[in-house]
Amino acid sequence: MFSFKSVVFKTTILLCSVWMLQACSNSSDQTEEKVVIKPAPKLTNDATVYANEAWKLINQVDHLVYEKQIAVLEEQVRKPVRKLSTDWRINVKMTDSVTEGKYALCRKALTSLDIWAREMLESSGDVAPKQADYERDKKQCQGAIDNPNLGNTDPKKIGV
Repeated sequence: MFSFKSVVFKTTILLCSVWMLQACSNSSDQTEEKVVIKPAPKLTNDATVYANEAWKLINQVDHLVYEKQIAVLEEQVRKPVRKLSTDWRINVKMTDSVTEGKYALCRKALTSLDIWAREMLESSGDVAPKQADYERDKKQCQGAIDNPNLGNTDPKKIGV
């Protein structure tokens, strides 16, 4: 029927199982961290999107450089400019570069704005030429935005 060894073995297994479950479960004293799942950003290799984002960003932040607001240049100008420029370089691949057309001038304007802001932060004597480079590049970007037919070129239509 029931042997003492069998009962002890089953009881031991049961106690070990309970102990393992308690050890593996979260205690009620610990606060649980909730994982927030965010939708993935929509990626595109369309330079039109990046050019328009660059144009918006340039017009939102360049006044900070003009006004020499040194305290905010790194966080409010340089970081967002570099992030957008990097995203652009990553997502509009070299194989897609023919699609950039004149929109590449907007990426150049981003780079010029970053350089001008850096020169301003470093109190360099070369601020005026960097500002002039930026203003030239910004005008060229505006030309690409105002004339989208000169911007993106559908790679399927090249050579047709």
